[in-house]
Amino acid sequence: MGKFFEALKKVRTTERKSLASEPTQHKVVRISPEAIDALRLDTESYRSPKVEKPSASTDMDPRLKLFLEPYSVSGEIFKVLRAKILTRNLESKPKSIMITSPQPMDGKSTVASNLAISIARGINEHVMLVDCDLRRPSLDKFFGLKSTEGIREYLESGTSVAPYLIKTPIDKLTLLPSGNPPHNPSELLSSDKMRKLILELQERYEDRYIIFDATPAQFSAETTFLASMVESVLLVVRSEKTPRDLTIDAVESIGREKILGIVFNANNEPAKGYGYYYRYYRK
Repeated sequence: MGKFFEALKKVRTTERKSLASEPTQHKVVRISPEAIDALRLDTESYRSPKVEKPSASTDMDPRLKLFLEPYSVSGEIFKVLRAKILTRNLESKPKSIMITSPQPMDGKSTVASNLAISIARGINEHVMLVDCDLRRPSLDKFFGLKSTEGIREYLESGTSVAPYLIKTPIDKLTLLPSGNPPHNPSELLSSDKMRKLILELQERYEDRYIIFDATPAQFSAETTFLASMVESVLLVVRSEKTPRDLTIDAVESIGREKILGIVFNANNEPAKGYGYYYRYYRK
């Protein structure tokens, strides 16, 4: 056994001397092109991540174009409207916006809903959509929601608005429905409790925009009261349908200083031209 270890030691000593006498050689490792490709970063998937379209609720109103067709011309037009509103005055952005129209069927609720969706799709913006059309409420049905109580019940007997808030299928968009139609909508919306509610919603969250869908300006007294409580008003006018004198009367009753702008709804000519250039850039 001792002779075996002596022989093993002699062999190792001989190997060390042999290695010391030979010049040092650099080993070359050849890597195939396929192996190099496998080690590369997947930069393509990083540059253009797959963005899945949100699944639309079958109960939602198809007029909510921005949610159902996020790449449509209608959706892009509402993005332009959002940009005009949010960049009009960067130092004092309007946090409370009332949407109304001179007469019924001008599309104010559709504009209010799509504008709310467009703003909520921003990076840091949150939106609360308030249905103040207590005579003909529609926003909960627009979003495929069912509500039995809302702003009417809160103004009559509620102590906190939280139980009446509903999450919509859109991230960062909350709905305060109107509730059951009351017999005294003007008195409720012109109350001191309503004024305090608007102030609370404005001051509690700095990154929140509150959009109020109000009744038509020329057919209800509560719209004038509500306009005095909010920061700005967006007037929706239906192209080739709303009379000019009715629009002027609505502006005067609300107050020119409150008018943020006028939306011409159902105007097809500009959309056609915009659609051509938009399709060109989408190719």
